[in-house]
Amino acid sequence: MDMQSTARDNQTLPRSQAGQLFSLAPDYLCSIDEKPFADNFEYLNALEKEALLMLVSSAIRSGKTDWPTTGTPSFRLYSALALSSSDFNQVKIESEYIRIEQINKARQSASLRSGVKLFFPIFCRDNKLDAFDQKILLLLFMNATSEIFRETFCLCNYEEDKRGIKIRILLSLLCLDYSEQLEKRKHFSRSASLVAHEIIFFRSDFENRSSHVIDEIVTTNERHVRYISGDNQLYNSTYNEITIENSSIKLEHVIMPDNVKEQMVSYVDKYLSQRDGTKTSRLDEFLEYGTALTIFFQGASGTGKTMMAKALAHYFNRQLITVNLSNTHYHWQLESLMVQAFREAEVFKGFVFFDEADDIFKEGSYLARSLLIQIEKARCVVIFATNKAGHIDPAMERRLSMKIHFPLPNAEQRLKIWRALLPDFVKLAPDVDLNSLNNRYPFSGGLIKNTIFLAANSAEPDSSGNHVITWQILEQAADLQTKQMTENNKFCKTYRPANKIDSLPLADRQRMELRNIAKAFQYSQKNQSGLNILISGTNIETGIHAAAALAAECGMKVKAFKYCDMDTLTKDNEITDLVSQEKIKLVDYAFSQTTEEAHLLLIVDYNGAINWSNAGKQDDMDISLSVRTAFAAFLNNLREYRGLCCLVMHKCPQANIPLEFHAHFKLEYPPEETQIQHWENHLAPGTIYDKQLVELVEHHPMHIAEIDSIMHRASIQSVIEGKANQPSLKTVNAVIERYRGKNSTPLLFGKK
Repeated sequence: MDMQSTARDNQTLPRSQAGQLFSLAPDYLCSIDEKPFADNFEYLNALEKEALLMLVSSAIRSGKTDWPTTGTPSFRLYSALALSSSDFNQVKIESEYIRIEQINKARQSASLRSGVKLFFPIFCRDNKLDAFDQKILLLLFMNATSEIFRETFCLCNYEEDKRGIKIRILLSLLCLDYSEQLEKRKHFSRSASLVAHEIIFFRSDFENRSSHVIDEIVTTNERHVRYISGDNQLYNSTYNEITIENSSIKLEHVIMPDNVKEQMVSYVDKYLSQRDGTKTSRLDEFLEYGTALTIFFQGASGTGKTMMAKALAHYFNRQLITVNLSNTHYHWQLESLMVQAFREAEVFKGFVFFDEADDIFKEGSYLARSLLIQIEKARCVVIFATNKAGHIDPAMERRLSMKIHFPLPNAEQRLKIWRALLPDFVKLAPDVDLNSLNNRYPFSGGLIKNTIFLAANSAEPDSSGNHVITWQILEQAADLQTKQMTENNKFCKTYRPANKIDSLPLADRQRMELRNIAKAFQYSQKNQSGLNILISGTNIETGIHAAAALAAECGMKVKAFKYCDMDTLTKDNEITDLVSQEKIKLVDYAFSQTTEEAHLLLIVDYNGAINWSNAGKQDDMDISLSVRTAFAAFLNNLREYRGLCCLVMHKCPQANIPLEFHAHFKLEYPPEETQIQHWENHLAPGTIYDKQLVELVEHHPMHIAEIDSIMHRASIQSVIEGKANQPSLKTVNAVIERYRGKNSTPLLFGKK
């Protein structure tokens, strides 16, 4: 311990006493034992003896010598000091104290030179504690850890308090006279090292708080006691919301843009290098406060924020002190929780990591104000991670040194994650195509990890004992990750298309056109762009079937929305985005990047709500603000979309379609023969002639879905009229006239 004796530090020591003390030194100074301590525990055991001698010496000097010479506590004290009761006189005790202090100092230096880690002198050095501060800390440490020290404290007739030691007692123990006690009071001021570094704190009775500093009760923080003891364990006295770990995650396992990762690592490296060098104190003194390196991670769940925090800690060989405020049940604990986390980081030079720190960044929040105070005093790396961007308190935002966005990974990054997270003891079956799996499931890293974990647990060993993951196992595990919350299902319908393009009742030319659209989408994906298709025709259902067949051609599900639900002026269509976990408008949710299975976004305008020929007329009072706003929001999202989107509507307006659409697929009627055959299959046999069927198709060309719809209504009408459920041509014409009106001029057929 780098401390001088009390006698040497004291400039007001009476000459006679000083001479008496120093005259004892030559008897042993020439034979001081400089053997290194075996470990930190042997060192603390030696310091315990030094603290006991300091305590007894002060008691004798103050006339407190009437403790019992018999009894267990007394015998334990004599044994610990290796002295008899007759040795308990001022000269013997003070000479023994000087001898033990010098031996401890010499052995401490030898230990540090030989590489033995002694935490007390390291702690004192790092916190720049002078000799008097070190003695205060030693007494408080022993009071917190040594039973024999507490027993001796009582034997010396000092006022015992389980909360700590009164300042007046500490001053009387360490100072030889009244004037020195007055001068040393400054070591308990707010600017003093012990107080400013929060190494000691005050435990006064708040109901009867004294205005006199010497009546304050002080103790040292339990975190510092554990550090000096070399104890890195967490106990019930430590908040459950704090975890301390030595991470094993490597930086190369975190998949993100290399330039972002390299820049972040570079800044952290330079910061830590300066803190370990001479520039640190000068920078701290110049700026005075706010010299922590604060890093803000924002992004969807499962995008690697927590993994990166752990990887940084592992790369720089620092402990990660993780704080999860969402686990706190009592609001009043939050401030103490943050204080404790920063104390852990200060002691271990670790990184503080606030996981799921959403509430911290709310403007004007109590948490934000409390955290600002801790950040201003911190001298370490502080990392925050949140799923929500939200509105950050401006005062907090100014303290963020770096802001890193963690987006959902692109296809290339996802493939790297799939490969990086596959254990080396698991084999993939020949039928597994990672590229196909990667394109089908645009997962976050967290969901990829979940998928591989479930699949690996389900894998069966082969003849060689290797566990093999098949395509079926991987597909089932991936499907479990794509389940959606019930709240979103009332606006959205997700399904896997049943029909392929070849089964569509369309002309060959149009089926080929749909296949070419699928090829165009594959091309756009290679260029990391999207493809927006407008599908229009007289029958909505036929357009929906065409879009679904296109999805099947691309190996996708269909995610369908009704355009009429996308009113941006009401909150009725707000839902929770599964990625950001925030409430957003339905139109934004429909186009948002998701971690679901790859899908075709289908938006259906059943009611003809879209009329872009008038959407730009802001002065047209006949067009509601809601309609214009909804359409503008729709086009804005369409412009930025990077997937495959199909808008299905009735005959599109005569005006030019918006540039946001890459192609317009106009549904043509199926060939004449196809329509005639479909009518013939539905109508009652023997009730219609070929000529009548030809005339029906000439005057009323229809898509197959329209024929089915008309026949369904005609069948109901026939039953109501008391006839067979297979309607006659007369009933069919009546239903057509009711829904379509009369057609005096035959329409052109679709091309074959």
